[in-house]
Amino acid sequence: MLRRTLALALAVLAFGAACAAFAGLAPVALADPPTVRVEVRANAGTVDGTVTLTAGGRSFTCHTHGGSCAITGVPGGPAQASFAPDGGGAAPPPRTVMIAPSGDTQLVLSAGR
Repeated sequence: MLRRTLALALAVLAFGAACAAFAGLAPVALADPPTVRVEVRANAGTVDGTVTLTAGGRSFTCHTHGGSCAITGVPGGPAQASFAPDGGGAAPPPRTVMIAPSGDTQLVLSAGR
């Protein structure tokens, strides 16, 4: 009888320890996805157009309003950034930029005007 009680107590302790360990490994909080905040500058103030970031074999775009826009989900690491102004015109050459692996990245591009 004592053996059975002792075995049951050990099983309950082991189950409790396993539950505590599992709960510690399972993240519960949801984090905001990384965001690239883009600002496009020109000599004559702000300019609107399409910003394209190419990273990890995928392209991500946003359209500026008042010279700024935001893109979420861009993987961290090097990316190619390009800007195409509204209404056509000369676009600046693409450039390589570095995107942070987490959190926000501030990216300032020149409209070349």
